[in-house]
Amino acid sequence: MKKWIIILAAVAMTLSGCRKESLGVNRKDWLVGTWYENYDPRVFAFDGSSEITFYENGTAQWTTSSIFGGKPKTIEYLYTYEKNILTVVFDGNADVYEVIFLNKDEMAWQRYGTTYSPGTWASDYLHFNRSKD
Repeated sequence: MKKWIIILAAVAMTLSGCRKESLGVNRKDWLVGTWYENYDPRVFAFDGSSEITFYENGTAQWTTSSIFGGKPKTIEYLYTYEKNILTVVFDGNADVYEVIFLNKDEMAWQRYGTTYSPGTWASDYLHFNRSKD
């Protein structure tokens, strides 16, 4: 019995010692690539499409389109990514996000200084999946 208590205590300490590094949020190489915005449709109906491509040189390209038609809109950005803080800059204006989850296939951002709630999906909270292209 003591053996199991020691094993469980060791597992608990190991799990509690996990940091953001273990989630990959500090891995800029995982950020590079093409991602599409994606949400749980039972909670939020996303009325268009949004795809962002991060390049290694600090530039990004964001393309959005609406279900109501019209031409897709593509914007070129500059970005920095340090210690899970993502700053995207367009026309001299910066938006800052905390990358709260990042692995090779999925990532989530929370606008810096805001608090998560389902009502802020696609504005303060953004969720992406990696494109398979």
